[in-house]
Amino acid sequence: MNLIGAIFKHIKANRWQYLLISIIFIAGLISGSYRVHDLEASVRSHLLYLIDNYLRGSSQGDLAGGRLLFYAFLNQAKTIVLVWFLGLTVIGMPLILGICFLKGFSLGFTIGFLVQERAGEGILISILAILPQNLLYIPLLIVWSVTAIKFTIFITGGRHSNTLSLGRALAAFTGQMLILLLVVLAGALIEAYFSPWFIQIFV
Repeated sequence: MNLIGAIFKHIKANRWQYLLISIIFIAGLISGSYRVHDLEASVRSHLLYLIDNYLRGSSQGDLAGGRLLFYAFLNQAKTIVLVWFLGLTVIGMPLILGICFLKGFSLGFTIGFLVQERAGEGILISILAILPQNLLYIPLLIVWSVTAIKFTIFITGGRHSNTLSLGRALAAFTGQMLILLLVVLAGALIEAYFSPWFIQIFV
């Protein structure tokens, strides 16, 4: 079976988990965008100041490079490792769903703020600076959350009806995490080098 067929088979076998996590992520996205309206004037001014600094740094080429790559990778890697750890616990499922909601909330808030404060310019900034790396980050989060929830179910009772031993299942689960960290690195490269370059052209 080819890779695409295997992916579709996996999604079909876990469609309810994917549907649940996608709904929760979208709910966080919508909630975050609406939260922008409740910001105090002082907070709004501070965020605009940070955005201006980001744009200024991008235009001068200050933000691209190894330092940004490190922090971009670390930020996403912490989420991957946290979801892995929660997958090892009995209470991991609701906490994993909470992480998906918060990630959606953060993204929705960021885009909502840019669009509300900068209108068309905010949309363009969102497309250039936020969308590229999130085309990897968001599917990765959803896939990894489904995988971790399945492992939580496995260790809380599902292993009794499975021929795979707990040790081998844990090794496979951890191996998948290491592979996904490589994908995170690819997203961090986009965030550190390509997104600032796009913004530099725009500015």
